[in-house]
Amino acid sequence: IQRAIIVIDILIPRSTRLLPPEEHRLVMGASRHDECNGMPVLYLSGNHYQMGYQHGVLARDKIHLFRLDAYRYMADLIQTAMKLPGWLARLITRPLLYWQTTAYWNTIPPEYLEEARGVADGAGVHPMEVVLVTAIWEMYLVGGCSEFVLTGKMTADGGMIHGYNYDLMAPEHALINPYLAMIFYRPADGIAFSTLNTVGSIGVNAGMSDSGLSIAWDNTHTRDSSLFKVISLPVVPFIITLRRVLEKCKTVDEGVQLVVDSLPRPLADIIIIGSAKENKAVLLETAGSLHVTRTLKNDAVWSTNHFRSEKLAPHDHQGDWRTFGKDAYSKTFPRYRSYETLFAKFRGRIDPHIAAEIIRDPYPREKTGEIYHHIAHRSTICREATGFSLIMRPGMGLIWASDGKLPAPQGRLYAFDQRGWKRRPDLDIGMTGFRDALVCADAYLHGDSESSWKALERATAIDGETAPLLMMRSVLARSTGDNDSAARDLQRIAARWGTSPTGLMARSWLSNKDSDIKPVPFPSAIAPRIYFHGAADPGNRVRKAEKMKK
Repeated sequence: IQRAIIVIDILIPRSTRLLPPEEHRLVMGASRHDECNGMPVLYLSGNHYQMGYQHGVLARDKIHLFRLDAYRYMADLIQTAMKLPGWLARLITRPLLYWQTTAYWNTIPPEYLEEARGVADGAGVHPMEVVLVTAIWEMYLVGGCSEFVLTGKMTADGGMIHGYNYDLMAPEHALINPYLAMIFYRPADGIAFSTLNTVGSIGVNAGMSDSGLSIAWDNTHTRDSSLFKVISLPVVPFIITLRRVLEKCKTVDEGVQLVVDSLPRPLADIIIIGSAKENKAVLLETAGSLHVTRTLKNDAVWSTNHFRSEKLAPHDHQGDWRTFGKDAYSKTFPRYRSYETLFAKFRGRIDPHIAAEIIRDPYPREKTGEIYHHIAHRSTICREATGFSLIMRPGMGLIWASDGKLPAPQGRLYAFDQRGWKRRPDLDIGMTGFRDALVCADAYLHGDSESSWKALERATAIDGETAPLLMMRSVLARSTGDNDSAARDLQRIAARWGTSPTGLMARSWLSNKDSDIKPVPFPSAIAPRIYFHGAADPGNRVRKAEKMKK
């Protein structure tokens, strides 16, 4: 009955509940709002209620727009899943979500409930809606992320680098992207930290503290539910627990203990906690009441949604990696292998720019004619639906955040000085031409030659004349009857990257002979829209890619 009353209360529209004018001025004076290409940047300080209030006031419009889009998305999901008429799905969506969310209220520590009230008062929503956008990561939006921590002999200066991709499990989950914000916190009774998250949420998927800690979360699934017997939701939302690590802990061991103390959970989770001051990082795998730690090996530790420890690997939904042969291993755990290959390639040279290449993989490698080793659904480090990315240097207090667009790591990575509460545009990492190359491919498939050319020119202006872009330029030139230009671009590829797969494809086209060379994806294995084939007949050389099976 009490939960039903709360649900009814939430459904009543609310206006903002602002503080008295003088108090409002003082509280808001300790905060600041900036933007990076339309993405909000919030600087919050004070006690938890005050930080929440600042958050709600500064991001009010975005919070309300996010609510509308989220409810619309969930109504569509419910309509499809329950085979309901649209009007009925829309009618029950909010009460259903609120009913589920009320169960989480008592799992959240009191100071964060105060922060939820602050967000609600400043934005004009119900506090339970703040809990909803904080707990929804576990209720509906579980991701498929990957991350790494490198230090010592792995990095260019010996300092720690923590990289993270938050991968959406479905393209429609990109509804969150227009509502991402970079948020900096200076709690009155805790350690300052930052995170990239949706407006209105009070948790942390990944972030960094002024104590030199960094943290990020990915997860996996178990083969069965045997580890979760008698354990069920709701539990403390994991992104609240991860925030507490940044806000309360000064060492890796303290962070690990805090997370372990939050168990059991009916989910399979993986986090990496790094400490620049200790030059130490620990990967923590948890499932039910079990937990296992893994440490740096050769100054690196990384995760791609799979258990690797002796205790939990046998429970992973893809199987125990130790039982796989070489080929099967590469196909089953392609991202893990990719990280391993890239760390070996760049060992001793990794700085934020090379870290960006790693989270953008395989697009940077494909520029020189390389073909990704296993093109399949969600097999690459960067995915078409990578929602946001971070590169953290906890020892220097520097953090790079993606721009809110997909795929996240391919865009501009904005640099921030966390301790100084300021942007560092001089340290920004420029975007790649991937997004424009994707527009080029899509326009070509729709028969829009003009738009395809323009997009290709933009991509080339950013990336230069790469092997895939020159192949596509050759295709477009031939489509307009300019065979001489098409041949010149193929000759450039053959001369510069002749022994690479793309170079061999260019040679095949120049010879006008059929070839069994492996087809080359364009713009990338991340999102293959087109495949270049080794065919003598120019009409058979470019084919639309089939949709990859899930």
